[in-house]
This record gives sequence, C-alpha cells and structure tokens, in this order.
Amino acid sequence: MISKPILRIGSVSSTTGDNPYAMARMVQHGKVDVIIGDWLSEMNIAWNAIVKQQNPDLGYERGFLEQLEESLDGIVAQNLKVITNAGALNTRSLAREVRRLCKSRGYDISVAAVLGDDVPDIMNQLAQGRCGFGHLDHAEKQLDDWELKPVCGAAYIGCQGIVEALNSGAQIVICGRCTDASPLMGVAAWQFQWSEENYDAMAGALIAGHLTECGPYVTGANFTGFKEIMDDMVDLTFPIAEIDSKGECVVTTLSVGGGRVTEDTVRAQILYELQGHLYLNPDVVADLTHIKVEAEPGTRDRVRVSGIRGLPPPPTTKAMFTAPGGYQAEANFYLNGLDIEDKVKMMRRQLDFIFKDHKFHKLSIELYGTSPEDPVSQQAGTVFFRIFAQARRIEDLSAAKFKIPIYALRMQAYPGYHMNLDFRTMDPKPFMEMFPAIIPQDAIKVQVEMGDSCQSIDIPPPQRTAEYPQVRPSYETANPVDLTSFGRTRKVPLGSIVHARSGDKADNSNIGFFTRSQYDDEYEWLKTFLTIERLKFLLGDDWYNGDTCRRIERIEFVGINAVHFRILDNLSGGIASSERIDGLGKGIGEFLRSRFVEVPLKFLERGRIS
Repeated sequence: MISKPILRIGSVSSTTGDNPYAMARMVQHGKVDVIIGDWLSEMNIAWNAIVKQQNPDLGYERGFLEQLEESLDGIVAQNLKVITNAGALNTRSLAREVRRLCKSRGYDISVAAVLGDDVPDIMNQLAQGRCGFGHLDHAEKQLDDWELKPVCGAAYIGCQGIVEALNSGAQIVICGRCTDASPLMGVAAWQFQWSEENYDAMAGALIAGHLTECGPYVTGANFTGFKEIMDDMVDLTFPIAEIDSKGECVVTTLSVGGGRVTEDTVRAQILYELQGHLYLNPDVVADLTHIKVEAEPGTRDRVRVSGIRGLPPPPTTKAMFTAPGGYQAEANFYLNGLDIEDKVKMMRRQLDFIFKDHKFHKLSIELYGTSPEDPVSQQAGTVFFRIFAQARRIEDLSAAKFKIPIYALRMQAYPGYHMNLDFRTMDPKPFMEMFPAIIPQDAIKVQVEMGDSCQSIDIPPPQRTAEYPQVRPSYETANPVDLTSFGRTRKVPLGSIVHARSGDKADNSNIGFFTRSQYDDEYEWLKTFLTIERLKFLLGDDWYNGDTCRRIERIEFVGINAVHFRILDNLSGGIASSERIDGLGKGIGEFLRSRFVEVPLKFLERGRIS
C-alpha cells in the first residue's frame, strides 16, 4: 500500500495520439502517487484490429511505450505505480516491450499483464454460428445474424485484475480493453482494500475515473464556457484525482501549464458520453441521480464531487466485435461565388450519371457550410462539397469506378471549380465495422500474468450481481412550469444561456445541457423547455433525414442543473464506419446551442455565455 490517506492519481492520456509529453510533465510536476492513462477508443480498437492482422506482434498503442521511455527514470525514482489500457489488442506484446525497456535500463520492476478482454472462445462459437449474444441496445439483433465476419472481439473488463496485479507486487500494469475508468478504480480499490461489495466507494472511484479519462476535457477543453477562461486555454494540463478511502474525490490539475478545473468544466465532463443516470460497469453501477459538484472555497482548480451511490454490477458486460467492412474513399470539391445551390444541383446530376451503375454499399454526397452574402474574401465565401463512398469489394471502388470519373469532372464542372488535390483520399482504403454486444461476465477468463513465464492468476467474475433493463429510463420533467411566467423573450441562440457537451457511444449520440448554477430559475425554464419533441425540432433536417422512429431518451440531473439526452442509432454506424465528418458526435451539442429559440430577457440581462 501507499501510506497516505489521500491517493493522488495523475491522468496522462485520453486517447491514442494525445499529448506526447503529458507523462513526463505529470512525473516531474504532479506530486502524484500513481500514473494512469487511457489510450483506447472504439475508433483505434478498429485500427488496431487492422494492424494486428498485418503483424501479429503489433496491435498495441506504441505512444504509451514512447512516453514511458522518456519518463521511466523519474517513475522509478519516485516509486510511482503506472496503470494503462494501452495493451489494446495485444497486451502481452506491450508487456514484453515494457519489460525489455526496464531491463535495458537496469531496473528490476515487476510488470503485470491483465488479460481476458480478448475472447477467443466466443470467437470460436461465433464462427460456428452459436454464440447467442445480443446487441447492446437492441435485443432483437443477434451477433450470430451479423452479415459480416468478425476478426476480433474485445470485452470490457473490470478492475479486479489490476487489484490482484498490485497485490502481487506489480509496479506497472498493462491492460487491454478494460473499461476507461478501471485503471483508477483498480489502484484505489487496492490502496484502500475495498471489498467487491463496497459499492459506494467503488462507484465514487468509477466517476473519478470517468472525469479524468478524457484528460484535458475536464481542465477546459471541449468546454462551451471557454471564453471565460480564454487566457488559460493554451498548453492545457492533464487532471489529477485525489481520492479517499470512501471513494470521494477532488478533481484538480497541475500548477504548470494552462487549463482550469471549475464547477462547469467538471459538470460538462460528468455529462460526456453518459448512457443515462445509471453508469454500468463490470464492477459496480454508479447511480448519478443526486450527483453534485462544489468548488472548494478559497482555492483554485479544486472541485469536489459527491452524491454518488453504488449498486451491484450487472452479470453482463459490453463487448465490441470488429469486422472488415470493405473499402472507402472520398473527394472534396470547393465552391464559392454566386449560385451555390445551382452549382450543387449541376454536380449532383453529373455524379448521378457517372455513378449510375455503381455497386457501392454506401454513397454520401453532401454540401457543408453556407456562403455569406458579399463575403470579404474568397476564403470567407467558400463551402465544400464532399463525395464519400464505401464498397464491400475493393474492385467496386477501384480507380476506374471512383477516382478517375470524379477527377474527369473537373473539365465539365461548375464555374470556379477547384478541389482538394490530395488525390490519395480517392484511393480505396480498408475500414472496419463494429457490433456492440452484451456478453455474460462469467464467459470471460480474466487472468493476470506477472512475468514472461506466463504463470497466471485467475480472476473470478463478481459474486453478486443485479439485473438492469436494456431499455434505459426516459421521462419529461415532472413539474413543468408556464414558460410565459418568465416574462418577455427574445429570439437568440440557445447557447446564449445554456452549456452543452455531446459525444458518442458506438452508434448513439448523447448530449448534456446545463444552465448556470447560480440561477435556479434558468434550470426550471430549461427543464420545461427542452422536451424530446423540442430536441427533434432543434435537430431540424438532421432529425428528418434519418430514421424518425429512432429512440430518444431524456433524463435530468437536478444536482448539476442538467438535462441529458441519448439518441440511439444517430451516427450512421459509429466512428469506425460512419460517413459523417463528425462521426463522434462531438459537434452536435454546439449545433443545438446555435439554434435560435425564445429566451427570457431577464436571463439575457444577466450576461451571455456565447
């Protein structure tokens, strides 16, 4: 154990390709006990599947190894623990590389690998068409019926393997597809020796992990109130969670570099990528119904999070199955000047002609942007026109069927034609598709390997579980108020007085809206105003251009003045295969904030967010 009543845990990565110096800065300036890092997302799990197919020794996140090479001496000198999920789809290979690095520096460090996210037995069952696992969100969809053939499956495993690795003396723990919060949960459970059924403490650690997993997202990045902290919005630092024996945490950050931790940056990150008020995890379920955030009085960049209740975990967990989806390519044309709509109409007719016999699986032809009247420069008046195609077979997206006919249009094009001249985008490249499934936890064989000997420690599934409905709760506000009671209004962007944060989980969008905490009447207005039907209206063409029967779920978080929505099947398959330029749904919240609505004048007189 680390002999401290408060454990300081520094986050140094939020995804692949994050700040390459974050670990070194945290080691040097963080005064932390533990380094954690999240290197995974649904996007790079799919990428790593392609890489591992090409080279069985790869499929892990090399960015972690590069940061560790720079920081190892400081980690050893301070006796810091390091826990990461950078093993991705090849945890053993990364663990071997870390052991080689330590040995080359003369360090006798115990490096553990937590295995079990790779599910070969399930893959074998799937190959025989008898796994019997259903879709994460749609009970009527079965993995056995998926038209594609998966090449890998990654189960989201919990933190007990990390606990056992630390109990066995590991200083560095390499995981694969554990949950994003598992590194923090595991080290906290080890430090304070929580039992599996200490649900409130485990739930607190789960939310501490949720808050820090996206790195600078809780220190000011992707934050709609960024203008208030603009002077601090350069070289953002990564967060630190201070967690105690009860699982309660304070979120803070480094004293060097930019970024801020405020009540609003924390509220925004709480709402990010949520699936409802129950946060399901293989070790615990966190009930966020009464979650609260409070800045510690008289301090800077210190926010306490409380009000979280723990419940038993479900008997199942999420598993992401990845299959080759085929090939994709795209081309981008630029338009400016007059008659934009007619130029687009001309292009669409020409594309309809050259693609009249196509065998694409998916074809998207979209105009992005709006040209203003009397623009002050050509750049200011330019929009772009994107052609995106996917095909199951590479020959259906060959140069003769996509690149050559599109490029030939330049000599038949609209006045002022110009296009992106990086023609590599028009060459077919492979893409993956994903199927998020629910699998029993007892179907997963979680093990810990403490060295190259491959001697392993088995980790049993949780002994006590509880069932939770697959269809999440959804409701409108319980006590709506008369909107006219707030007085005169003006039509302005919703974001004038409302913050938002949006993101994705597989094919689903989630958007959290929250009002200024010092004005209770603004939240009362928002709860009544922002109904499911209102959200559909604000989505505009984005709602009507899709399946208008797709489910929207709505809930409220009264402790943080928030209304949260989840829109199922909204991202055209999810980031690995979506044709959307915003396949992660991060810009949806900002789009909705830009929509004009009637806002009470008295709210506007208090000042505006945007």
